Amino acid sequence: MPSSVMFVRDNVNHKNKVLEVDGSNQLSVKDAIAQSSLSNIDSACANISSDQATATNQSTGNMSLTNIESSVANLTSDPSTATLQTAANLSLNNIDTALAGTISVSSAAPARTSGSLASAASKTAGDLSASVDGNSHRKCAIFGSCSDNSGSVKVHISHDNVNFFEDNMAQYYANFSNGHIAGHFDINARYFKVEFMDTSTYTLEYAMCD
Repeated sequence: MPSSVMFVRDNVNHKNKVLEVDGSNQLSVKDAIAQSSLSNIDSACANISSDQATATNQSTGNMSLTNIESSVANLTSDPSTATLQTAANLSLNNIDTALAGTISVSSAAPARTSGSLASAASKTAGDLSASVDGNSHRKCAIFGSCSDNSGSVKVHISHDNVNFFEDNMAQYYANFSNGHIAGHFDINARYFKVEFMDTSTYTLEYAMCD
């Protein structure tokens, strides 16, 4: 086999030189930087054990697994009796205490009061009835009859039983066929009285309730 010769360029002396290898056909490296890099690689490789799972960097993973095992060991076999269940049990006890006993329900009928505003009384248009104190009640109904089938009555209200004011939303008219009158209103002011709007004979009563 013919021998082969390879030349390389010497950049320092600007000459071509024969590229030589040793007896093992390996190129002798004299570059200091390259040799330093190869030495670092050799050193790094020497620190790696044959079993990657037990290498130095595995220690962090082992520590994490130990922490997990410790946390799991603190849990009881039944999660419903774990430490954090205490708060829930306390809440349930509070609910039981609050619901204990009997709820009282009042079945009493509402308090009622009734009276007369006019009893077959002849009234002139503009006459007023006596005042009524509705302080203990919230609703009132007035009802009766008027001899003039087109007659009406209007409620006046007061907070002091002295100054009365017409409630134009509470005027009630007689039924034209029989003269009956009926209406109801909320007792928002303590006192009320009724104005007879027509000259006629009136029979009128009131009934109040809670």
